[in-house]
This record gives sequence, C-alpha cells and structure tokens, in this order.
Amino acid sequence: MSNLHHRQNSGPSDHARSVPQAPSTASYITFEAGQFAGRTIRVELTELQKAESGRKQVDRRPLDPPPAVQLRLFEPPDGAGQWERELLYENVLNVGLMCTVDLFPVPEDMYGASSPASLASPRSPPYPSPPYIDALQSSGYAPMRSPLTYYPLHPYTSLDASGSGQVEGSLSPFDIPRRQPMLGYLHHTDRPSDTVHQVGNHLITESSKLTPALVGERFTEPTLVDYQGRKALIFVFGDLAVRREGVFILRYRAFDIYSNVPDSPHKPVLSELYGGPFKVYSTREFPGLEPSTELTRTLSKYGVRVTLRDAERKSKKRGKGPGGAASDDE
Repeated sequence: MSNLHHRQNSGPSDHARSVPQAPSTASYITFEAGQFAGRTIRVELTELQKAESGRKQVDRRPLDPPPAVQLRLFEPPDGAGQWERELLYENVLNVGLMCTVDLFPVPEDMYGASSPASLASPRSPPYPSPPYIDALQSSGYAPMRSPLTYYPLHPYTSLDASGSGQVEGSLSPFDIPRRQPMLGYLHHTDRPSDTVHQVGNHLITESSKLTPALVGERFTEPTLVDYQGRKALIFVFGDLAVRREGVFILRYRAFDIYSNVPDSPHKPVLSELYGGPFKVYSTREFPGLEPSTELTRTLSKYGVRVTLRDAERKSKKRGKGPGGAASDDE
C-alpha cells in the first residue's frame, strides 16, 4: 500500500519538493521475488544522525552518537502523475532488509565542517601544496583549481586477483595503521580508476577502505519507529567502534536478502550513502561525551540498544591510580 502523502521525485528541500519534476527511472529497481515481487521501487538512504567521536578500540567504546540512517521506499508515478508514492512502512516487512557499513579515511580538516554543503564544495586545502604545484605556480602556469587529494594504496592493503582492489578481510588487527596515512595529490584529470565518491577536493577510493578496522555490528536490520509524526524504518549502529585514530566517513549500503531482481544471481545494492565525518581519538586525547541526542532517546524507547546519558561527561586525564596503575574515566 502506498502513502497518501505523495513525494516529488527529487529536490533538496521541502521548498523544492513543491515543484513537480519528471522522475529519474535510472534509480528504480524491479523485483521478481520477495516481498516486493512484481513491483518497481526506488530505495533511498538518509543519514539522520552521524557519529561525532569515538575512542580507539582499546576499551571497546562505540561511536557516539550512534549512527542512524533512514530507509525510504518509493514507487514511480502512475501514467498521469508526476509524483512518486512513498510506501507505508507499517506494511513493509523488515526481515531481510539489511544495512552494512564500510569505513574510509578522510583528511583531518574535514572534521568539524559546519554543514554538508561546505563539504560538497571544492575547498583549498590548509596543508602545504605538493612540489609540482609550487613549480607550476612559480613558472606562471598555476592550475585553475586546487589539486585533488586522495589516500594512495597503503602498504597494509592487498590487491585482489585483478590487481585493482582491496581484498576484504586482508588486514589483520595488527596490520591496521595507527594513524592517518599520507595524502596524495592529483590533477583533476588524473582520478584513480577506483574512485567511488568525492568530498570537496578529496577523492574516496575503494582501495583506501579500512573496513577491517571496524569492531562490532557492521550490519543491522531496520527498526520501525514513529519519526516526525509518521512511521519510519531506521537502521541504527549502536555497537560500532573503530580500532585506529583519525577522521573517517561511513559508507552505508542497503540490501534485501530475500528479494531478487531479474538477470542477477547476486543481491544488488539497493541504495548507497556516504555519511558525515567523525573523529576517533586516543584515550588520552578523548574530549568526553555529550548528552544523548533526542533521536537516540527516541530510538531507545523502541528497544534499540543504545547508551543513554543525561549529562555531558568530560574525559579525565590519564593519571596514576591506586598501586601506580594508569587510569582514566569518561
């Protein structure tokens, strides 16, 4: 059954959605088996809450606040309409719907950006320019745009059989670098072949993926909750930590393990989303934890396992505890 509140196919804001636009059929998927068999649906992920900080996984502290992603399902307009129809989520079976996460490093200066828009627009990096940029500028042939940055294939990463990607699980806990790798610089015409996303002037490459550094639940089912006056399906990663320090983003991918699509033996990625940046600190540098967000509190009422805090908890500096042992608190 479809939602009576029809949604325009595209638009960055509520204001933009008031103007009908033609649907983009490229993002629709037709299912041949499962709960959506015979239906054509577009799947959308929205990051409702990104992690802000975490502690390196020595004391097994999850990211805070817990990352939360909304799953939305739309059917295309009928023959005479210009509006998508959003499904009623109380009629959607959440069994088989899954969301997984991957971890990617990003430059340190991306943490603390004021808004997603500031991340999306090209920015001049605050770090020194590489030598070839300085040479071009001194010769009067300065580039029109700032150079692109990326993380080259680091020495801890293995190549797959084709020599073009990372073997999942190839990093052991002892091989994961403790801190951020060195940035590489590129001309805008020299993008790596495995580029999967761009944030400002920084390229996210599949070979820079550090998913083995994640600890805890890397996949989860959605929970049906009341959100902004309507039912919603939300994936929550309440038990996810990172083994190393640095600034990262998560890549979310949605699947339906019980639904099949024509001419494909594999379960397709129904939707993909790159989240906002967060920082993982050493225990000594960890600044403390903020009070739980309203969304986190709401999710806990529906049985989602999350940690609740009523007040800010500052990190105490490591010192000598009883018997001379080092100790710290949140």
